Amino acid sequence: MIPQAGRRLLDPLCKAAYRGLTGLLAPLRGRQHRKPPPGPCLWLHAGTRAGLEPAANLLGALRIRHPDLRVVLTVVSGAARAEAERGWAGERVTVTLLPPDTTRAARRFLAGTAPDAALCLGPGLWPNLAREADRRGLPWFWVITAALPAPWRRARRLPCLYRPTLRRPAAYLLGREADRETLAALGAPPERLTVTGSPLLDAPAPAPAREARRLRAALKGRPLLLFPGTEPGEEELLAGVCRRLPAPFGHWLMVLAPADPARAPELAEHLGRFGLATAVASRGEALGPDTRVYLLDDPEQSPLLLAAADLVVLGGTWIQGRPGADPRPAAAAARPVLYGPYLNRHREAVLALDTAGAAREAPNVNYLLAALRRWLQQPGEAAAAGRRGREAVSPHRGAVERVAELLGTYLGGSGTFPGRDPREG
Repeated sequence: MIPQAGRRLLDPLCKAAYRGLTGLLAPLRGRQHRKPPPGPCLWLHAGTRAGLEPAANLLGALRIRHPDLRVVLTVVSGAARAEAERGWAGERVTVTLLPPDTTRAARRFLAGTAPDAALCLGPGLWPNLAREADRRGLPWFWVITAALPAPWRRARRLPCLYRPTLRRPAAYLLGREADRETLAALGAPPERLTVTGSPLLDAPAPAPAREARRLRAALKGRPLLLFPGTEPGEEELLAGVCRRLPAPFGHWLMVLAPADPARAPELAEHLGRFGLATAVASRGEALGPDTRVYLLDDPEQSPLLLAAADLVVLGGTWIQGRPGADPRPAAAAARPVLYGPYLNRHREAVLALDTAGAAREAPNVNYLLAALRRWLQQPGEAAAAGRRGREAVSPHRGAVERVAELLGTYLGGSGTFPGRDPREG
């Protein structure tokens, strides 16, 4: 028993803690019971920061079909939530953390958001949340880029728990035909497995090869090194690496595309102090034989320079905590890719290209210099890596539009589950 003196000491503390907890939960309770605004609603689970880019692409394609679409975006980390709130504020998007996988939390979440359809970028192995979504008749879609072993380990170890969950999605939207057999063996209904390509690897069409060849001819053999999405502090580091290239490649041209194009004038002045002749795209400054750095702050020129580049070095991967450049345009243009030790937003896409042999990691600047020298000295090897990248992303081109088209039929309430009786609960 707690002594009387101890109770007198603890009672005020407990009451204060209760009042503070009640104050924190009151806005959440009000949010759950607030009447949702009009228009169709999509629950979109992006997961980590890496899922925000394909989620944004899907949202853009869906907004064309449903301008009044409202989205409930769930993530699993505070960093992903903060980034999503910064990027999507005021766009009829509510960003929240994924609720705990309990029956009460699942019911409260689904009742408060009232989605017409749900899309999960990855496997949604949440038995209670899946059961409540199925009980409400919510069409739920899983986008599976690749059925890698790690995310499905729980389903293999506890089939009695997860097999019912694997039967609840309305459709599995697969990135690869090879994953049909794997998911069917885990318990997914074979008739609900649809190959759409992966939104994570959906890349834009490259610039025409003829225009790229003209630019290459105008450069007269100069190595063109493209650095997209660079962040403050990286430009000096990467320029120092280029200055250490050996004599056969000493007439290199460095194309810097800063993540923030507004930094281009300041960057031109800064690099000029190091004796590097610079030209800025937005000023209309032409490339001369003495130009060392071309600051690409005009996005219209990016596809052409990308198609003409000898190789691409991803910016934002050399300093920790930066989003990182998108590797998919380089892969679509059949350009080999080098990247640094820090991957964030486009981690899955970069690793997929690395697995395909189209990208290579350089853990530090010494490895980067060695990789640049090797691919410049062995252009056939670099071209082969670029072709592998193009082969890796080509099957996924148009995946965002295909997924958006499928979802669009459900957001209006007129869709039927693929391979499933619409009367089934």
